[in-house]
Amino acid sequence: MELIDIHRRVKASNYKPWQIYFLGISVLAAVSLYFDIGLIHSFLRNIESYLSPLDWMVILGIQGVLIGFVAEFFYEQGDGYAKVVNDLFGSKDQTLLFRVGIMTVVSGIITMVVPTVLRAVTEFLIIQTTGAVILLGIVLIHVEIRDWNAKTEWPAIVAGGLLAIVPSLVI
Repeated sequence: MELIDIHRRVKASNYKPWQIYFLGISVLAAVSLYFDIGLIHSFLRNIESYLSPLDWMVILGIQGVLIGFVAEFFYEQGDGYAKVVNDLFGSKDQTLLFRVGIMTVVSGIITMVVPTVLRAVTEFLIIQTTGAVILLGIVLIHVEIRDWNAKTEWPAIVAGGLLAIVPSLVI
C-alpha cells in the first residue's frame, strides 16, 4: 500500500487527519516503549533531547490548561451576570478582584508546583506533557458543551492519553 493511498483513507475517515496521524504515532511510541524496541526508543530519546530547550513551552501549556480548569470551576460569566462558584457578584469591581487576585494566586501556586512535579515523574518530559496538554486541552474546551460527542475526537484523546501515561508505566 502506497503512502498516498493511506493518506486518502485517512482523509476519507470520519476523523480529522491530524487526529489519525497523531494516534498512529502515539500507538507506535507506546508499543515501542512497552516492548522496548531500541530503534524507536532511541528516536524518542533523541527527540526529547533535541527539544529539551523548549521544555518551558510545554510546561507553560500544561499550566495554562490547569489554570483553565480552575477558572472553569470557579468562574462563570454571562451577558448580565458574573458569579464565582455559587455567589453572584454585584459589581465589575468585585469580578475584577476575583479574576485578577484569586487567579494570580492560583497561577502562582500552579507555576511553583507543576514544573517540579513534571520533572520528577516524567521520563520524557516534552513528549508526555505534550500528550497531556492535547488530552486535557480537548477536555477543557468541551467541558461546558452539553451535547459534545466524544466519539468525534476519540483518536486525539486516546493518542494524548497514550503519550502522557504509557512512558511512565513502562520505564
